[in-house]
Amino acid sequence: MTVFEYKEGRKVVNDKDIAYMLPVDGLEVDRLKMNHDLWKCIIGGLFKSPIHDRLEKGIRVLDIGCGPGWWTLDMAKLYPSSEFIAIDMADIFMTQDIPPNVTFKQMNAGVGLDFEDESFDFVFQRFLVMGFPTDQYLLSIQEMKRLLKPGGAIEILELINKFENASPAFDRFCSWVNEALATKNLDAFVAEKIPGYLTDAGYRDIQSIDYNVPIGSWGGHVGKLYLEVLKLALPASRVMVISHTPVTLDQFNDNLGQVLLDAHHFQVSNRYKLIYAIK
Repeated sequence: MTVFEYKEGRKVVNDKDIAYMLPVDGLEVDRLKMNHDLWKCIIGGLFKSPIHDRLEKGIRVLDIGCGPGWWTLDMAKLYPSSEFIAIDMADIFMTQDIPPNVTFKQMNAGVGLDFEDESFDFVFQRFLVMGFPTDQYLLSIQEMKRLLKPGGAIEILELINKFENASPAFDRFCSWVNEALATKNLDAFVAEKIPGYLTDAGYRDIQSIDYNVPIGSWGGHVGKLYLEVLKLALPASRVMVISHTPVTLDQFNDNLGQVLLDAHHFQVSNRYKLIYAIK
């Protein structure tokens, strides 16, 4: 079982086999729900892979690093004929009134997936840049291919920890987080390498979509929603930054305040990449 501890009032992982650096508590559950709703707006739905018809007929789907399970729960209601398995290293699953076609399992995907070969038609993974070191990310790519049936689909959505049109405070925050990630061999720019990883693993029909998500009212509804997400996401990184860099708590808090002010005066955006492919 995963081991946890409390730092700066937040529940975090304390397990040598898990590199995940963000909290796993109630505030994080709230952030992940807001982030899920944000991405439904950005991509106009729940996924980009061309598998709608197969989902309607009924297939088997795996959601890796599901968190509370918002994506799986929405998908299961939308496609009642399909079966959904969702896994995460922390038991923060939303288990009230779950549809009968959903199963949650606590599992550390970073060390392998406990499922049979060719047992899924669609594998979905998102936002594990702060959870998988490079070797585990490569393992995950291979494991997803092992689990997929021939012709099955893979889809990955990932943050690139880089702000466009950033103020100095945004740049400082970004550099601090990247420095903290590097201490555990986490690659803030792994998203840019995923298409190559999929090519090397033998996937085909690889498609890649780049997003620059606006922060603040200048970006309309999406920008306002993303700013609200960041009001939870940026403080969530406090523990990882002050634990793994020379940055002090006062320095972090002062810079955070400036970042939130700058979000109203700079047209800052955040980079993401969505990649999907076929086995």
